Amino acid sequence: MTGFSLLRNAALVVSLGPIVLAGGTAAVFGEEAWKDWNVFSTGHTDLRADYEPESDRWSMKIDRGDSGDPGTGDEILTPARTILLVTDAAKRTLDSDPPEDFSFLGEEGDTYYRILTSEEEGVLFLGFNGYGVPTGTFEGDLGGEFYVELTDFAGAGEFFLYTGGPNMLMDTRQDPPPYGEKREFAGGHSHQNWVFREPGIHLLELTPHGTLASDGTVSTGDPTLFFVLVDPSPADWWRLDTFRENAKSPEAELTGDASGDGRPNLLAYALGYDPKGPAERYLPRPGIVESEGREHLSLVFRKPRGGGGTDDRSDLVYRVEAGVDLTEWEALEYGGDSAWEEIDPDYDGTRRVRAIDPEPLETHERRYMRLVVEWAPPDRDDQESVGGESR
Repeated sequence: MTGFSLLRNAALVVSLGPIVLAGGTAAVFGEEAWKDWNVFSTGHTDLRADYEPESDRWSMKIDRGDSGDPGTGDEILTPARTILLVTDAAKRTLDSDPPEDFSFLGEEGDTYYRILTSEEEGVLFLGFNGYGVPTGTFEGDLGGEFYVELTDFAGAGEFFLYTGGPNMLMDTRQDPPPYGEKREFAGGHSHQNWVFREPGIHLLELTPHGTLASDGTVSTGDPTLFFVLVDPSPADWWRLDTFRENAKSPEAELTGDASGDGRPNLLAYALGYDPKGPAERYLPRPGIVESEGREHLSLVFRKPRGGGGTDDRSDLVYRVEAGVDLTEWEALEYGGDSAWEEIDPDYDGTRRVRAIDPEPLETHERRYMRLVVEWAPPDRDDQESVGGESR
């Protein structure tokens, strides 16, 4: 444990520890932007395949609308900057054990998230289309067929795509990948049942391919990554925005250490800095505040606001403690965050607050303060246990 000397042997210790509480929020965007992301939580949205015969080039995009024609009002967007948001409106609870064919949904009392083949209020209406694939280019019926394969997956829980009762198209229980494929037709459009067993971050890597009608060879496109957030916690928003395509890697976990400096990513989340870079300038700073002619130890720290319903840090508990040694600590009662003094924001606009020790320095031979940040995630299977002290 490293202390920061400050006159009269006052010191600062910053620590982080685990706590499990109920919590978490989800935003309902419809069609909006968050930071540099497009976010869609409702409305007709397709994963669209395009193919250019002249260059034998595939691409996958996100198609917002019904016509598939950008000239008639549809939006054609890049997946690299788009979040498909499945809110808690899609959450279901099993009242009893399902039939054996649907045992992949879980057992009585289990919850899961489902997108149906028909549009539901408040739920993203997600499907596939081949509006960008010329008819007659690939072998098969109805103008030619192609396939979209789930070549890789990283998620908080299992993912299933199926039709009927059930005809399983994609199933992440398969090992090793690929995890199945969806057949689509040139100029076609379809919807399936999408099931995510757990909330959190899900990364779907999809790869299109088809057999050319001209010579029978198989044309395969490059993999495309799609970002899906299912009933996310504030930390999920932050992790996805911070780590992007690596958001489900071990280094992106809140217990991870992306910079290799010995500090967990939770510290970067709590104080609002890039966990892949140096932390020193963002750590809490001790100080002296004079009140009624007496000196008091103070602690200034960054407390990001984040976005309402996204990375707003509502899954964190900030607490300031004080003590006369480094073994016993007492939480300082301020009557809540409102009693913390908000001071000028940091250089990057992040909110800063100052907590003041109510006991004058002169009443103690030694006095210490520390900031304790506790993670309060939703009660779910993928939560990470966080502990330790930052240095």
